[in-house]
Amino acid sequence: MAQNGSENGAYQLITPPNLLKAKVSAGDGGGIDPDLIKQAESVIDSMSGEFAESVGHEIARLMKLALDLAEDMAQAEKVMKKVRSVGHELRGQGATYDYPLISDVAASLFRYTERLYSHVELSADVLRAHADAMRAVIKNDVRGDGGAVGADLVQSLEALVDRMSG
Repeated sequence: MAQNGSENGAYQLITPPNLLKAKVSAGDGGGIDPDLIKQAESVIDSMSGEFAESVGHEIARLMKLALDLAEDMAQAEKVMKKVRSVGHELRGQGATYDYPLISDVAASLFRYTERLYSHVELSADVLRAHADAMRAVIKNDVRGDGGAVGADLVQSLEALVDRMSG
């Protein structure tokens, strides 16, 4: 009868200790302190007002970029880089501060810049539409996904991006 490998010494199974599991487990002494989590959430909540103000600055910046583009298409390459930066930053931050609709609008804006074949295709109207959507979210303090209205808003921006970029 054939012996299995561990009995005849052909191999040895080594299971290293799961140190991460030990650190985060709710067992004795280790783990994550729930009070620290609540404290971190409180800090993020308190910063959401600052985020709304920051988005306001980014909206103004986006509107200025749209104006610059409309006045002088020679600036399109520079404008596109800045627009991409705005979209990238806000799409990552919105959900953190309970503004996932800002993240969705910013993701649409970023996707628009990615889908263009060239910076000369950049449209000031598309930039303004995204800025206006963000302005409405911040002005009305829309937290969460905005429900059906938020979904319609994002869908209409996505349709605009599809129409204008491909």
